[in-house]
Amino acid sequence: MKITIPRIMVMFMTTAALAQPVDWSNFNSSLVIEVTRPEGKFTCSGVAIKDDMVLTAAHCLEGKILQVRVFNQDTYNPEAKSWNVEHFQLHPEYNKSNSNFKSDLARIKLSSKLPASTTIYPILKNENNFKGKLLRVGYGARSQSNIRTLITPQFKSLKTEDKVLELDDMYSYSGDSGGPIFIQRDGQMYLVAIHSTLSYGPQGKFSYNPLVSSQRDWIFANWN
Repeated sequence: MKITIPRIMVMFMTTAALAQPVDWSNFNSSLVIEVTRPEGKFTCSGVAIKDDMVLTAAHCLEGKILQVRVFNQDTYNPEAKSWNVEHFQLHPEYNKSNSNFKSDLARIKLSSKLPASTTIYPILKNENNFKGKLLRVGYGARSQSNIRTLITPQFKSLKTEDKVLELDDMYSYSGDSGGPIFIQRDGQMYLVAIHSTLSYGPQGKFSYNPLVSSQRDWIFANWN
């Protein structure tokens, strides 16, 4: 699917923190995941991979969950239209006590379909080639609001054994977890990974992001 960027000015941050115009119709598959736990409401990000199926980070949905809702607005508003969740499932190999980011994936089945205008991108098949422009979308808390934001992180390394993409990524905020990482190449857009964890170190800030293609069998398996 060919895309054109940019057209509409909303909010766009790069590793150089430069504002650029963004056509959000190209990224309307990025979603807000509202999670209600006994201690209150929390938000994460997610991405539609089918019109009734969403991927997010497993750590967003661990623990005691009372309710999960999905929103597709540019700015999270708990009073806006939302989609109820029929059920969700954490990746069977996710174990936070062993790793904060390995297999940090969850899939969500919606009780009704997203709008037909939702732009859903294919999953990148070749995870050894990251030539192209990387784009991460998330609803992290910025300016006291959870705003859909586009970040352009830089490739750092590929952790093949852990099936994780490591990025030079300094603009991750609370609420960005679970958001999609796309790659734009030759006018095409592909889903590459799901944003998981930010790491601080002497060399800067880096994010760890589970790859999607290597988990296709689990992602599209029948629901139990």
